[in-house]
Amino acid sequence: MILVQRYMFRQLLGPFLTAAGAFAGLALLTQSLTNIELISDYRETALTFLKVTLLALPQLVGLLSPFAIFIAALVGINRMMSDSEITVASASGLSRWGVLSPIVRLGVLALVANLAVNLFIQPLSYREMRESLYELRTDVAASLVRPGSFSRLGAGVTLYARETDAGGRMQEVFINDARDPDGTSTYVAREGVIVRAADRPVMVLLDGNVQQVEDDNSLSFLTFERYEFDLSEFVDAAQVLFFKDSDKFLDELFFPDAASVARARGVERLYAEAHYRLSAPIYNVTMVLIAAAAFFGGQHSRLGYGRRVLIAIGIALTVRMLGFAAQSAAADDAALNIVQYVIPVAAGLAALVIIFRPARKVRPRPAAEA
Repeated sequence: MILVQRYMFRQLLGPFLTAAGAFAGLALLTQSLTNIELISDYRETALTFLKVTLLALPQLVGLLSPFAIFIAALVGINRMMSDSEITVASASGLSRWGVLSPIVRLGVLALVANLAVNLFIQPLSYREMRESLYELRTDVAASLVRPGSFSRLGAGVTLYARETDAGGRMQEVFINDARDPDGTSTYVAREGVIVRAADRPVMVLLDGNVQQVEDDNSLSFLTFERYEFDLSEFVDAAQVLFFKDSDKFLDELFFPDAASVARARGVERLYAEAHYRLSAPIYNVTMVLIAAAAFFGGQHSRLGYGRRVLIAIGIALTVRMLGFAAQSAAADDAALNIVQYVIPVAAGLAALVIIFRPARKVRPRPAAEA
């Protein structure tokens, strides 16, 4: 790029980074509201809450990237047109493509970055997020135990722990088990910790005793150094870790196993997700071309380009909504996946035609008759 093109590129890059940061902040706020249960229900720290929230960010940023670059192109080109910088560059011999080149370069760079997010960063981050959420939601100590209060685990079972440290070890544990109609058992221990043994959660009680009323109403008292209290009945056995369509890599979407097909209720949904990952980045280039067409696709206007900008915004939103509709339709009919590519490519070509079409000559009005 020559000097003036590098200047134009920088004028577009600044608004793009600003818009992308604003959208990322909005996405972060939205995602944080959905993950607030991590603190309220599972008593997790702010660091864990922030980690899970940030891991969901790549997909949202990739989704909003075309809108960010569209806003950046509108703002940057409008400022340079208002200051007559593009007019001066064109008058000095810079061709129409020379003016358009830095705009398209920014769109191509955004396309590459968006493609990398869709193919690699998003699956990696979503897998890590899914594993973190699975560990949190299957953490019996965090979901069942409330330090300093009696917690009802299930019908007939009550648990109490005076306090719980950062490692999950509980102090002064009390368990009342009244599930057996023949007698109630009461467990008291100095310490307790929840562990997984043979794929089932158990509470290991240390230095305690168990008390039980016998059939003759006598009280039996047994001390122990270590006792395992089974908690599998109180944990949702249906909690199984599996990856959704958004968590899979491209090869897993195009060549799925039988379990993935059954979970997605058809291979068409997996194919639609795969083609969306490949076609969605094209909208970055399409959007900058639509924005450029609002300023270059017609005569120079001294009164501003407000009307053209509004039309461009309407066209950009319509094109992107059509893309989402095509993805939804392709989930039922795999033959419609080609439409996911046709829509952004056709819109971009139409914008190029508008940009490079010959300017219409304005005929002079005939002199008014006396």
